[in-house]
Amino acid sequence: MEPTGGETVDEGQDAALVARARDDRAAMQGSFRALYQRHGGRVYRFLRAQTGSDERAKDCLQETFLRLYHALDRYDPARPFAPWLLGIARNVAQDLLRKEQVRATDPLPAELPGPAAQPVPAAVERREVTGLVRAAVGNLPDREREVFLLRQVEGLTFVEVADALGCSVRTAKYRMRAAVDTLASELRQRGVVEGLA
Repeated sequence: MEPTGGETVDEGQDAALVARARDDRAAMQGSFRALYQRHGGRVYRFLRAQTGSDERAKDCLQETFLRLYHALDRYDPARPFAPWLLGIARNVAQDLLRKEQVRATDPLPAELPGPAAQPVPAAVERREVTGLVRAAVGNLPDREREVFLLRQVEGLTFVEVADALGCSVRTAKYRMRAAVDTLASELRQRGVVEGLA
């Protein structure tokens, strides 16, 4: 079953699904499937960005929901579910990357090509810029990349980011600022942006 994860999530419904999966063995499969359908897409996108690979992300997605299953008793319904789940996904991705001892990023070219004799189509330019931005995000230190992805890609608030990463809101904001500064510097060097502070 493919995760969807594109809809707006009702935290109260998540807490009810977790409680039903935890307390009613007969309803567990349906409740767990509903949680997967609600959050699988978001978790997959985060894992894809963390690991740099569709295959790694799929493996990590399975492991994340397996760990979720075993951790249902530790979920606190007074806290938002999505950041908690993304925290599990983060740990899974870190474990995988630690095992591989490789950062999964597309290497940046040593030099960008000079001006072309013929104009480059806008779609090609966008793909190249997107590739450079992805590579720059992939080159961020782990802690900065995690905050950047959770905040900018997944749209979590700083409170939710801090909850997912087990740090303070102030630390999350500091890491985000460092990520933005690093990205701006690298992208300026690559000629992608100019005058970014």
